[in-house]
Amino acid sequence: MLEAVESDLGRQWERETTVRVMTAYVAHELNHPLGTILNLVNTLSRHLAKPVVRPQDINEYLGSIKAEALRASTTIKHLRLLTERRPTKRSSIHLTDVCREAIDRLRPLADAKRVRLRLEVRTDQTQVKGVKELLGTALYNFLVNSIAALDDPAIAARKLMIRIVAETPDTTSVQVFDNGCGLPEDIRDKIFEPFVTTRADGSGLGLAIAGDIVRWHRGRVSCRSRRRGTCMEMILPNE
Repeated sequence: MLEAVESDLGRQWERETTVRVMTAYVAHELNHPLGTILNLVNTLSRHLAKPVVRPQDINEYLGSIKAEALRASTTIKHLRLLTERRPTKRSSIHLTDVCREAIDRLRPLADAKRVRLRLEVRTDQTQVKGVKELLGTALYNFLVNSIAALDDPAIAARKLMIRIVAETPDTTSVQVFDNGCGLPEDIRDKIFEPFVTTRADGSGLGLAIAGDIVRWHRGRVSCRSRRRGTCMEMILPNE
């Protein structure tokens, strides 16, 4: 009887933990597009208060708002895949496309933080099977974390490099290098776990989401860090 009760409590705790983590995941991922939408709406309101308003400017703002709203909707749809047990169709993806789109999305933040972004492709094998939007989310979270690590007045030349390499004949790796403050040794092995962070304002979810996405693609993640500089890596099967 006691064993049955303990088993039920264990399953309940597991379900509650899953719900708590996934709720935090969704909140974390929606924070980016919703924050952008709010900024765009505020900017549009100021623009509409001007004596002369050009219709093409309004259409540009509305187009950006629509794009971010669709991004939020897509985020929810794809995060659900991480918890579903049914098979999901994976398509052929070029990692160069994933990297370039993530760089374009992060360019304004990188410029504001004076971070130099660079993409280096060291292999002809850049094609993997998966869900492009999910891998884009994983890489985006890698990059946001690295930019945060570079937000240090002591770093004069802030550099962030994405490198695509053939890890093995059957796998391809996306490596993200930064010359930031590095990670404390005691959390390097835990950095992809939920709620683990080095920042007072950090949620500890971005890298956990990235890790779950990569593992969902039957890949793995790793982190190497020194006093100055960190390399985070996602290793993906080609097929």
